[in-house]
Amino acid sequence: MMKKARAARPQVQSNAAFAPQPITGSKTLADQVTAALFQKVQGNEFEGSRLPSEQAMAEGFGVSRTVIREAISRLKAEGLIDTKQGRGAFVRADQLDVPYRIDLNSDDVLGSLLYIIELRRGLDAEIATLAAQRRKREQMAAIRRALAEIDRARKEGEDAVAEDLAFHLSIAHATANPLFPELLRFLNKFLVVAVKVTRANEDRRAEFARQVRTEHMAIAAAIERQDPEAAATAAKTHMINAAERIKSADAKFWAVELPQLSKPGAKAKGDSARTKPTSRPTRSKTSR
Repeated sequence: MMKKARAARPQVQSNAAFAPQPITGSKTLADQVTAALFQKVQGNEFEGSRLPSEQAMAEGFGVSRTVIREAISRLKAEGLIDTKQGRGAFVRADQLDVPYRIDLNSDDVLGSLLYIIELRRGLDAEIATLAAQRRKREQMAAIRRALAEIDRARKEGEDAVAEDLAFHLSIAHATANPLFPELLRFLNKFLVVAVKVTRANEDRRAEFARQVRTEHMAIAAAIERQDPEAAATAAKTHMINAAERIKSADAKFWAVELPQLSKPGAKAKGDSARTKPTSRPTRSKTSR
């Protein structure tokens, strides 16, 4: 008796748009493959919502299948894709719970930092505006205490990164909108490296440190006298100047100090380095 021919199973379209480049950057292979696949998922590059096979992706990226599995696992944890036994990985149609990501591009750290500062420019201006309009006496006292904590940290030779972030968070609380502090807390997880870099760069030149203190005081003063326009201008100016200070960093800073600052737990140089005489530009400032 002849067996009936099996009906052909519907085939998902091949991923003609999938054209990865071999991984050659300085981050781990899993980090780079994850970032590349993330961009492709966000760009709707996978036809039929199905990712290529592990083997195809491993060959395309020039990595092992173990690296591909790690990248897939990360994307699944972030809610971007689902995996189905025996069928592969699929892009999720519902991605409402996908967390927002901010990544520093290791191949263009300066550009990444400037993007973050640009983001802060608009956000901080609006926060300062609302804080000036709505702040209460106790909230103003908290802003002043936060300013004092920055001064204390710098005098004790600390990097003042946490204190800097706390100052801006105290202003967010003064808006009386609970979403602003929540948003800043979320962004702070990604901004901490940016603040480390800006503070480390500012600590290399005494005039930069003075500028930052003056800018912080201008923001606080405008909020205290409840001048929303001046508060917004001061906050925006602070971010504009921060970008200019970052762009002025020399090659040694980017080549030697930045890699150290990017490591977990790394701290920017504090006042012990900053308060030394600045008339000898050739003195050594090796990374710690």
